[in-house]
Amino acid sequence: MPDPQLDKTLKRALAEPARRVRRLDLPDGRRFWLKRVERLSGRLRVQKGDPARAFAVERAGLRAMAAAGLPVAGVAAEGADWMLMPDAGPVLPEVVADAGRAEAEKLRAFARAGRALGLLHWAGMAHGRPAVRDVCWDGQEARFIDLERFRHARRAGVWQAADVVMFAQTAFTLWPEEPRWLDAALAEYAVSAPEGAMAAARRLALWLRPLRWLAAGLARLKPGSRELRAVGLTLARLRR
Repeated sequence: MPDPQLDKTLKRALAEPARRVRRLDLPDGRRFWLKRVERLSGRLRVQKGDPARAFAVERAGLRAMAAAGLPVAGVAAEGADWMLMPDAGPVLPEVVADAGRAEAEKLRAFARAGRALGLLHWAGMAHGRPAVRDVCWDGQEARFIDLERFRHARRAGVWQAADVVMFAQTAFTLWPEEPRWLDAALAEYAVSAPEGAMAAARRLALWLRPLRWLAAGLARLKPGSRELRAVGLTLARLRR
């Protein structure tokens, strides 16, 4: 049905200089996110790849996940080089940082994130970069966003195993001393994912073992790097 308030806000935002992501707050309290094809200079284009292709991949991923009934951010409207998505709640790092939320809810958010990743893998898909900042919590469901590296993938294959490694790596980067958030996600993933998925993640962690030694060496040069510290924690956790 027509939504004049949203249409007016969207039209105004589309007329403004393009930004990759723009938050749209409506007078009635609703919030949306306008995502557009990123404009990159020559050097950044070489480093980050073709932004139009990444946008097309994300659009295809959103459609594929929605068609499969998987928890993903919705699309309220779209054009050739833009998509409008309703707000799906705070991302997981914001959930953890929210002192007003009970620990039980935070653990439930991560458990639902693990379940969502398992269901995604059952459907024969891979997120491509399921960092903890790419999962939103609406109070009931954990929903994926940022699907620029989405792909169809073999169940319990290497791309799905890489999803697990990425999720764990980003969790340990933010919370190296608080494994309970990741543990909640992995416990639910283990019972929701395809048969052999956790074994595939363990195998990948073993194959990546040389990265642990490399990261440990680089950490001596960059002792403040949380990402380098997280490599060893991630590979050790996933080999268990």
